Amino acid sequence: MRLSPVAAMIVGRLLRGVFVLWLLSILAFVLVQALPGSPVDVLAGPYSDADTRARISAELGMGDPLVTQYFRWLGQIFQGNLGVSLYNGLPVSSLIADRLVNTLELAIAATLISVLWGVPFGALAALNRGGIFDRIARTGTFLGLATPVFVLGVVLVLAATTWFPAWPTLQYVPFADDPVGNLKSLLLPALALGLPLGSTICRYMRTSMIDTFEQDYMRTALSTGASRTQAMVRHGMRNASAPVVTIAGLQMAGIIGEAVLIENVFAIPGIGQLTVNSLQNQDYAVAQACLLLLGAVYVFMNLVVDLTYPLIDPKVGAKR
Repeated sequence: MRLSPVAAMIVGRLLRGVFVLWLLSILAFVLVQALPGSPVDVLAGPYSDADTRARISAELGMGDPLVTQYFRWLGQIFQGNLGVSLYNGLPVSSLIADRLVNTLELAIAATLISVLWGVPFGALAALNRGGIFDRIARTGTFLGLATPVFVLGVVLVLAATTWFPAWPTLQYVPFADDPVGNLKSLLLPALALGLPLGSTICRYMRTSMIDTFEQDYMRTALSTGASRTQAMVRHGMRNASAPVVTIAGLQMAGIIGEAVLIENVFAIPGIGQLTVNSLQNQDYAVAQACLLLLGAVYVFMNLVVDLTYPLIDPKVGAKR
C-alpha cells in the first residue's frame, strides 16, 4: 500500500528518530562507563578487601564484556525496566518521574519567557529597521547570546540576594504546596534560561520579518493604504513566525539540557540535578537513563517541529 506524502514523512521522521535514539543509547552507555571510578568503589567502600569487591562486581555483572552489559541494559529498557539506583536502592523510573515534572515546568516557563519577549521585540526591530530601537534590540540580543546561561544565573542569584533578600533564590517550592511560592521560585531560573534563548528568537524574528516585508503580498497590502504595523499584524506575523516555531521548539529541547546547569545553580530538584548527582556517585543506571532521556526529549521536539511546520506554512508542507 502506497503511503500519502504526509504519512510517508511521518514514518520517515519516526524511523529516523528511533535510529538517533539508538545511537544516543550507545553514546550514553559509553560515556558513563568511561567515567573515572566505579559503582563497586561506592558500594564496597574504600577499605573493602578484594573478595568483597569481586563479589559486588559479579552481582552487578560488571565483569562481563561491555557489549554484553550494553545489550542487557538495552533489553531491560525495552521491558520498561530502567534499573535500580545503586545510591539509594530506588527504581530509576520513579526517581526520574519525581524530577521530570520540575524540569518540564522550568522548561515551559523559560520557553514562554523567550517567546514573549523575543517575538515582539524582533518584529518591532524589523518594523523600525535601522532606527534606535533596532540598534538597541540588536545590541541586547548580542549580549544575550554572548552570556553563558550559568553566568546569568549566578548574577541573578547575587542580585536577588542583595536587593530582594526575602526572594526564594535557592529554595524550590513545589506547586502543590504553594502555587504562588512555586512561581516565585521558578522566576529567576526561568529568566536565566529564557532571556538568552529569547535573543535567538528575536534575531530570527527580525530577519524573517524583514524578508516578509519584501514579499509581493506585503507590498500589495501597503499599497491599499494599510500602515506597516497593520500589514505586519494582519499578514506578516504568521508567515514570519514559521522559522521562529522551529527555533522555539528546538530551544525547549535545549532548555532541558541546559537545566543541568541552572538546576544546580538554583537548587531545583529536577532531571539536571539528578544527572549531576548520579554522575558524582557513579550511579550508572540513573546517569545512563537521564542522558538517554535528555536525548529523547530533543528527538521528540524535533519531530514535533517537523510535524507542526507545514501547519504554519502550507507552502512547506506542499514541498514535502
